[in-house]
Amino acid sequence: MKVGDLVTLSTYALCSEPMFRWKDKIWRHKKPLVGLVVKIEDNPNIRSWTSKNESTYYYINWMQKDGPASRWNQTTFGRAIGQLQGYFLRKDLKFVK
Repeated sequence: MKVGDLVTLSTYALCSEPMFRWKDKIWRHKKPLVGLVVKIEDNPNIRSWTSKNESTYYYINWMQKDGPASRWNQTTFGRAIGQLQGYFLRKDLKFVK
């Protein structure tokens, strides 16, 4: 995955507890959620037990106004336009078909 790729939330992310609201919107109500990878950076806190999945942070700008701000589904309230707030891990994302 690289900057400029179109992504959406993976099943792994949707089945996590913080994303229960998005699971309902995407699976039951068929609401599309598409985002653009705008920044990729290495995890600054890598330890010997850090998995490959956790070693890279992906920052996403969602095309929808109410997209999740991070993998913990923090709200976007108070986030300035263009400001990156939270990150996602590789397992949380999949390419848009």
